[in-house]
Amino acid sequence: MKRTFGTTILSLFLLGQIIACQAEKQISESDANNKLLIGLLAGQASESSKDFALNGVWNSFTGNGTTLDTISTYSAKSGSKGLQLDDSSGFGGYSSCYIIIEFNNAEGSFITQNPENNGGCFAGDTNKGKYNKVFFFKNTAKENSYWICTVAFGKTYDVAKAQADTTTKTNPGSSGCGASAFSRIDKKI
Repeated sequence: MKRTFGTTILSLFLLGQIIACQAEKQISESDANNKLLIGLLAGQASESSKDFALNGVWNSFTGNGTTLDTISTYSAKSGSKGLQLDDSSGFGGYSSCYIIIEFNNAEGSFITQNPENNGGCFAGDTNKGKYNKVFFFKNTAKENSYWICTVAFGKTYDVAKAQADTTTKTNPGSSGCGASAFSRIDKKI
């Protein structure tokens, strides 16, 4: 009985110490909610930075054109391969598909590969398994719109990766992508 009484007293003393320590570390509910919100936003930003900037479905036009050429779909996440699908009514109509190997949102570039067996999903693809490099940048004149230009096509991975941005961005609606205009993609809503 004496031992039980001593154990009970010691337990109550330790419980009191724990409660006192916890009371010292408490913060206001408002501060706790703010810290929770900051943590959630930081986690969301970290997660979304892994997404390709062009993910989604886009209407594609040649330069400043207003006639829809192609519907393009992009889906990629950092650390895994993605996919680009094009369904075109322009240029006689065609569909194409590419594997997105990697992307760099900060640089505004991505590398694709024509599938090895069936190529870019269009007849006569002579670049099966080859790599392409594409540069893109935000269209500041239009909401949810980008300019896009393929600067290397049908190359080895190392050549495509090393390809510098050779575009001229001063008048993308009519020139700057080699000898032609950039393609403009507008988010399909």
